[in-house]
Amino acid sequence: MIKKFYILFAAALIFVFLKDVPAQNDSINSLLKNFEISAGIDFYYAYDTDYDIIERQFSAVSPYRDEFRINLAQFSLAYNSDIIRGKIAVHYGDIPKYNWETEIPNLQEANIGFSPADGLWIDAGYFLTHIGAESFPSENFFSTLSLPSYYQPFYQSGIKIGYDFSEKFSASLFLLNGYDVIEDNNKNKSCGMQLSYSPAEQLQIVYNNIIGNENPAGMTGQTRMLNNLIFYFNPCRRLETILGLDFGLRENTGIENSEKTAYSYGAMFSARYKMHPKFSAGVRGEFYQDLNGIYSDIIIDGKGMKGNGITFEVEYNPVENSYIRLETRYLRLDKDYLNIFYSGNDRGEIILSAGIKY
Repeated sequence: MIKKFYILFAAALIFVFLKDVPAQNDSINSLLKNFEISAGIDFYYAYDTDYDIIERQFSAVSPYRDEFRINLAQFSLAYNSDIIRGKIAVHYGDIPKYNWETEIPNLQEANIGFSPADGLWIDAGYFLTHIGAESFPSENFFSTLSLPSYYQPFYQSGIKIGYDFSEKFSASLFLLNGYDVIEDNNKNKSCGMQLSYSPAEQLQIVYNNIIGNENPAGMTGQTRMLNNLIFYFNPCRRLETILGLDFGLRENTGIENSEKTAYSYGAMFSARYKMHPKFSAGVRGEFYQDLNGIYSDIIIDGKGMKGNGITFEVEYNPVENSYIRLETRYLRLDKDYLNIFYSGNDRGEIILSAGIKY
């Protein structure tokens, strides 16, 4: 079934791409110039003080301890023209193994879109999530995710309508199967939004949200909403900073009163300073609180999730689009979580990773 899916999808892409090539330029070169191939790999070794658990908790990226492993090996093919675009990406490694709970876990993205008017795009298929400021290691300052990012969705399936109002402002609307799902688990759909505004060259402000009922069919509905606000600020050529704020809620969820609305809060701040064209250093602070288990689903002795941490890293870029990264992190959970970590309610980590993308 998986092989049939790939064959049908590739055939559909080739059909629409061939239709898009003007007759007067009907040649191999005019077709191939709109294709882009990319690939990458991230290799890591992680160690922490949580000695009895090989699969490290709260580590969607670099998730296994005391082993040399591949985080992600990825290959993608994209097509872009003025009116048609599409992308298919496949991946392998611990990130899809740990996070992609779908029927086709090695399929990262598969989508196609068209532009009926200048600045307007309508896309449909499988996408990476529009929520959050942190992503895969090659796109990120660090080789781990902060606690707020850990509980954000990784992927989504549905329709996206985006419009560029100007060079500074764009907006997108999403109709999705659900929160971090490809195959829907109920009859309800989720909606989302993304607003991006750049008031100055050094500053970009992005607001994301997603709202919907994620309870499986047959259970009482509980509408859930996640709001995500991101500030990208680069005050000078060598310094990059990111501030991410999360606010979530879900109806009829309170532990003490099941009819009350419960809330979650998250914040992360990261900064990276480029000391040299090939060397940089970064720091990140994080905080997350989900006392009713809206997103964390961790309920111990009638309480949910609460924790904070700090991360430091140094990075060396031997060639363009490559990195060797050494990272250390200290993660501390609320005192009620003494039985989460073998070593107590805190954990020290160290991660060595290397990657290249082209």
